[in-house]
Amino acid sequence: MGLFNVALEVGNADGTRFESVHALVDTGATFTIVPAEILRALGVERDRRGAFELADGSLRSFDVGETRI
Repeated sequence: MGLFNVALEVGNADGTRFESVHALVDTGATFTIVPAEILRALGVERDRRGAFELADGSLRSFDVGETRI
């Protein structure tokens, strides 16, 4: 597992609008965290809240929604 930086595009659910972002990628991660203001601007809806264990062992809750990257 490792970490690296990458430029990517986050899009709305139907793939018609995208925002460019620079991301720190953790190859061991299952989910992607994107700033809420970017997702709101794209119209991405929260559909649930999930509990996640972070790399330091702490537990955090985050809103979860699905979109395109």
